[in-house]
Amino acid sequence: MTQMPKYRTATATLERSQSPTGAGLNKRFEALTESDFYAVATGRTAAWIHGFDVLPPGADEREWPLEYARELPREESTVIDGLPVTNRARTLIDCAADLPRLEAVAAADQFLRAGIDSRSLSAALDPLRGDRLRRANATLLAADPRAESPMESWTRCLLGDAGFPAPVPQLRVRAPGGRTSFLDLGWEAWKVGVEYDGMATHVGLEAETSDHRRHQALRGSGWRVVVVTASEVMEHPRPWMIALRDTLLARGWNPDLSELHDLNARIEAVTVAMHAN
Repeated sequence: MTQMPKYRTATATLERSQSPTGAGLNKRFEALTESDFYAVATGRTAAWIHGFDVLPPGADEREWPLEYARELPREESTVIDGLPVTNRARTLIDCAADLPRLEAVAAADQFLRAGIDSRSLSAALDPLRGDRLRRANATLLAADPRAESPMESWTRCLLGDAGFPAPVPQLRVRAPGGRTSFLDLGWEAWKVGVEYDGMATHVGLEAETSDHRRHQALRGSGWRVVVVTASEVMEHPRPWMIALRDTLLARGWNPDLSELHDLNARIEAVTVAMHAN
């Protein structure tokens, strides 16, 4: 069985500035460039300036340390709103190589969804060697631009690492009467879906009622929907993965015994890796 990646331990390869907190990343980096003319934002700071939120879940940009480098090759940098940053391709590769596994895949999903030139991506990959190249390639292989939220990306990544058959992100489902719904993740062959139930998207009774009615309509069309929360995805993946495994098996998924044994072992390995420091 393939060794599970580290989900929670980032590789610290970039210079970090412990600048005073209180202002956002853009403002703090702008202040830094006034005294350090050679600083170029990298990593999460560069991603933030490019417009991508790749901070860890719950992190406050006012408290997150700046990440930057000096004297980068000219072709690897650009200017966004007057701030020198690594270009989009270099920023994506830094995130793919250096962030923890789930955060790296969620970041790559965002970058790919926004669009990126394949030639510049290849150029950014070219200088990498060893573990950083391995991690970057593994991240890009797991990335999918169809994801619409970081937690959807995390869920899909965990399912892939656990050995589940690959689901389709944002699967379009037609209900009776011609109404269309989209599942965060789904398997058309077995009419099974996974939905992320996030506090940020369910801020009121009306939204919750709408989702409940949508799930009821899907069930009425023969679908089975497994609903997961952020806590379940980030901290307790085993119970909902076991429930999903059993649902898929009940709906006709028919892996051979070796595949099923490997899936069970990998579910346990993912659970252990999620809690490893």
